[in-house]
Amino acid sequence: MIIPRYLMKEVVATLLAVTLIFLLIFLSNQLVRYLSYAAAGKIAASIVIRLMGFEIPYLLALLLPLGLYLGIILAYGRLYADSEMPVLNACGLSLKRVVVITSWVAVGVAVVVLVLMLWVNPQLAMQRDQNIAQNTIIDTLRPGRFQVINDGRWVVYVESIPRSRKQANNVFIAEAIKKPEAGNNTPWVVLSADKGYQEKDPVSHENFVVTSHGSRYEGTPGDNAYKVIQFEKYAVHIPTAGLSSARQAIEAIPSATLWYGYTNPEYAGELQWRLSMPISAMILMLMAIPLSRVRPRQGRYSHLVPAMLLYIIYVDLLFVARNWVDQKNVAIGVGLWWVHLVFLAVGGLLLMVQSDYLWRLPFRKLGRKPA
Repeated sequence: MIIPRYLMKEVVATLLAVTLIFLLIFLSNQLVRYLSYAAAGKIAASIVIRLMGFEIPYLLALLLPLGLYLGIILAYGRLYADSEMPVLNACGLSLKRVVVITSWVAVGVAVVVLVLMLWVNPQLAMQRDQNIAQNTIIDTLRPGRFQVINDGRWVVYVESIPRSRKQANNVFIAEAIKKPEAGNNTPWVVLSADKGYQEKDPVSHENFVVTSHGSRYEGTPGDNAYKVIQFEKYAVHIPTAGLSSARQAIEAIPSATLWYGYTNPEYAGELQWRLSMPISAMILMLMAIPLSRVRPRQGRYSHLVPAMLLYIIYVDLLFVARNWVDQKNVAIGVGLWWVHLVFLAVGGLLLMVQSDYLWRLPFRKLGRKPA
């Protein structure tokens, strides 16, 4: 029991360290992206931290298999480099026993990833979309700045916003009736008002910016024919930029719904992707054990380059296979499973090579033992 505990402790410690480092790197990248969205007026700055919290479980589900893969390679690579693993092998620790011991850690990681992918992340994706949908145009505006919305169709400017953010002062809204690419022939509606606040329509449940005490101008730049309207109150429907996409919408669908709609290629691709992460943890474990072997006088980290190359190919093929399923280029029955089968065969081949099975096989056929 001492040796299994020692090996598992080394793998788990390295796994946690690697996963934490990658998590901090990816969270920093996501933080920069969300801050850029907030600066562009796509989301409210007040929900950035909340959105970062939603990203942590999603990133963990993706990074834990990678952390397990590198954790095994680095932990066992150190044992080989320090001659601990050869001593353990000489004392009777076989490759099969190492695989069994490491499998316990891999199963634990796979179960955690399975729970995150099938249940936790869809719920958090739904809450993330709800938080973004609750953004009001007042929340996303920055006083004293012209903000372009909806690919240049809308331009909004407010002079000041009180701390309560319930209304804006000195509102300017410009809307292109046609696409801005039409140039000077594009008619515009320009609205200027003293105040503006957001209100939800009780029937359509859409958000409107209600402006008061202002003027509305409609016409084409360069023409003298303008339509001018003075108003006490005027409601304008401005679509929020948001971050929603077809992929994010599918990520928020519960796994049970994906299962019942499995004949839909997009549903099938998403469900297979969610199941692929825990499956990849087990396959990466099989590949990591032989890849961690360091021969005498070999650099301790020399095996990381081919190992990372295999991982990149594996993950890229999973992304490609999911897109093929979504686009109906591959049958649902084939889906992402062929990628797992290919790399399962790669892992088995690497294990056979490390166990010297291929080296002993010709001598077994000749009835002789290798020298």
